[in-house]
Amino acid sequence: MTDALAQFTEQMGMLGESHGMPRIAGRIIGFSLMNPGSFSLDDLAERLQVSKASISTNARRMEEIGILERTTRPGDRRDYYRLGQNPWEKVFALERRRMQELLDLLNHGKQTLDDNMTAQHERLDEWRHFLEFMQEDIEQRIERWRERTLKPSAMEAAP
Repeated sequence: MTDALAQFTEQMGMLGESHGMPRIAGRIIGFSLMNPGSFSLDDLAERLQVSKASISTNARRMEEIGILERTTRPGDRRDYYRLGQNPWEKVFALERRRMQELLDLLNHGKQTLDDNMTAQHERLDEWRHFLEFMQEDIEQRIERWRERTLKPSAMEAAP
C-alpha cells in the first residue's frame, strides 16, 4: 500500500472512531474505498496489520449495516468482503433511524413534563423543531440523488 493510501486508510479509521465505531471498521472502509475488489479476512488482516479476529468481527458488523457485502469464489471456502451496493445510503439510513429515535425520545419527554416547566419545554421544542426540519425533505433528496446517479443506459431501458 502506498503512503497516500495508508494515510487515507488510517484517517478513515480515526474518523470512524470519532463517530463511535471501532477504528478498525473505519480502516476497513478506507481500505475498501481505495482498493476495488473483494478481499478475504486473511488479506485484510495482513494488509491492515491487525488480527484476523478483529477483521472478522468488524467486517461482519459492517455487513449487517450494509457497508460491506460478503462474496465467495468458486472452489474457495473462504469469505471475501467488498463494498456493498450504495453503502452511503445504508449509512445514511442508519443515521436517519438514530435521528428518529432521538426525536421520539424528545416527544416522549415533552409529553411527560408538567405544563409549568416552560424552560424545559422550550429546550425540547428547539431540538424537536431542528430534527423535524432536517427530516422534512430527506426522501425527496434521496430520490433526487438516485435520479442523478442513474446511468444513462439504465434510464433508456426504463419503460
